[in-house]
This record gives sequence, structure tokens and C-alpha cells, in this order.
Amino acid sequence: MKNRKILGTTLIIIMIILAGLSIAMIASVSFPRGLKEYNSHYYFLKRQLMWLGLGSISFLFTANFNYKKYKQARGILYAVQFLFLIGVLVIGKEANGAKRWIKMGMFSIQPSEFAKLVIIIYLAGLIDFLKKKREKSLGILFMTMIPLMLYAFMILLEKSFSSTVQVTLIGLTMIFISGVKMEHFISVLLMLVTLGAGSILSMPYRLKRLLGHLENSDEVYQLKQSLIAIGSGKLLGKFYGNGLQKYFYLPEIHTDYIFSGYAEETGFIGSILLILLYVALLAVILITVIRIKDMYAKYLLIGILSMFSLQIIGNLSVVLGLVPSTGIPLPILSYGGSTTIVTMAALGIVYNIIRALYKQEIEEEMQ
Repeated sequence: MKNRKILGTTLIIIMIILAGLSIAMIASVSFPRGLKEYNSHYYFLKRQLMWLGLGSISFLFTANFNYKKYKQARGILYAVQFLFLIGVLVIGKEANGAKRWIKMGMFSIQPSEFAKLVIIIYLAGLIDFLKKKREKSLGILFMTMIPLMLYAFMILLEKSFSSTVQVTLIGLTMIFISGVKMEHFISVLLMLVTLGAGSILSMPYRLKRLLGHLENSDEVYQLKQSLIAIGSGKLLGKFYGNGLQKYFYLPEIHTDYIFSGYAEETGFIGSILLILLYVALLAVILITVIRIKDMYAKYLLIGILSMFSLQIIGNLSVVLGLVPSTGIPLPILSYGGSTTIVTMAALGIVYNIIRALYKQEIEEEMQ
């Protein structure tokens, strides 16, 4: 039993370490901006502590909620989330020409973040249902692409291109592993690539950002500062609290570019250790996927695995200049309410499935 429980224990330990690093790094990199904009050194730290507290509550709830019940509730969850996606377009707070947040009192929520987890729950249940009905490849593809594209289109209207891409790729990953025929899947993929290219060309700011990345123009100021932060960290870093980029050289250093601030203060060794921590997190989920026999659980886990993989690889690719700058937070580490709550809720689902895996293996031993 002790050997079996290593998966759940490892997951909890990784979460605690990442939460601790988040608190430490946001305390370090956000205080200049907090003092300037809100007259408080610890403005962002206090809010992140609150987000982590709410995230912990969401984790405890999903960790103790039987994951199989999501299958029956998937339609309701999908509909409620769709209403939120409509709501953000109608009453959402506009910033930089985009509507991505709904103001609720002192706080703002970002529905596109919650959409990632809801689409995973919905597609997992739908795919499981269609597979049990022995639906043909084209039927599965058609019936899963419609709800996926509906969400993607609504998020695109918010002018959140990165979230649109993430939701689409998460859904496509789940559809691909459902066993649809390769020729059907590739045809859909080519169509989506064409639509994506059209979306970039139709919006001047997206095209400008892409061309700026390719031409190394002034549009990549943030990238240059990110690379300076990472490079100046060298082997051991400038040590905690001694980073310079947080003094308004690197915007968004507490959110999408927190890895750059982290690398500046902890160096190459600290950066590698953080990456290994994320690799361990993904490994826990992957091992659970392999060992659990329930196909619905597998679909859920693959969706969550793809969500985290896209965020981790996407964020590192942005801060290293491998892809154009776009808003992709690092799970748990980056500042943010919606992303922290969704991340912790998703990890709670993983933990609940791990507990089901323990029961499965005990029953197999008793037979």
C-alpha cells in the first residue's frame, strides 16, 4: 500500500513546493509594482495568498468528489460555462481592447480559464459515451468538434488568442486519443490551421506581434528583457530578492514572465530544479493514465495532462523567445486568481482518480 500511495503523496508534495515558490517569488518580484500602483509592497502577495487559499478549497472539493459524477453533470457544466463566456462579452471588463474578465465586487474572474477544465470534463464524458455506443470515427469527430469549436469561437471573440489555441489543442488531443481515423483527424487539423492563420491575418496586432518576433523588432522588448533576466542569473542566480528586472524593466514579471524573474534570482540550477518539478507533476499524471483501467478516467487525465503540458511548454517557449509573446501562466507559480483555482481544481480531480486507482489495485489483489 505504501508503494501505491507514492503517486498521491508525490502530487501533494509538488503542489506544496510550487505554492511555496509562488509565495516567495511573488513577494520578491511584485513589490515595486505593488508599491507604485497600490501603495503596498505586499498587494500582489496578499492576493496570491488568497487565491492559493481558494485554490486549496477547490482542490479539497474535487479531491473528495467522485470523478464519475462529472459524467452526469457535464451538460449542465458546459451550459453554465457557456453562459459565462457570453457574459464576459456582454458585461465583461475591457482592457487593451479585449474583454476577458467579469468584475465581481473586488475581484475579477476570467471565464476562459475555467473553460479549459469544463471542456475536458465535457469531452471526456462525451467521448466515453460515444465509444460505448460504438460510434463510428466520423460521428465521434463531428459530435466532439461542435462543442469544442463553439467554446473556441466564444473565447476568440474575447480576443484571447492564446486561450483559444489552448482550449482547441486540449480538445484535439482528447479527440485524437479517442481513436478517430487518422485521415479524418488530419483533415480537421488542416482546416483549423487555415482558420488560425486567417485569424492572425485578420487582426493587425496579432500579425504585428508575429512579424515583430520574426524580425526581432522593438515589438519584442519584453522578450529581450526576459532573456536578460534569465541570462544574468548565470549558474546560481543573483540570490533571492536581488533581481533587477522587477524594477519596471520587465512588465508582467509576476504573471506570464515569472519564470524569468525566478531564473534571474535562482540561476540555471534553480531553473532546472523547477522544470524537473513540473516534469515530476506530469509524470504522476501520466503514470496514473497508464495504470487506471476506467476509460472515462483516462480521458479526464489526458485532458488535464495536455492542459498542464501546454501551459508549461508554452510559458517556457514564450520567455525563451521560441514563440511570439502571449499570455500563458505557469501552473500555480504565476500570479492569478482564475488560473490558480482552475489548476488546483484539476489537480484535485487527478488526486481523486489516484484514490480510485488505489481501490482498483486492492480489489485486484483480493481476487
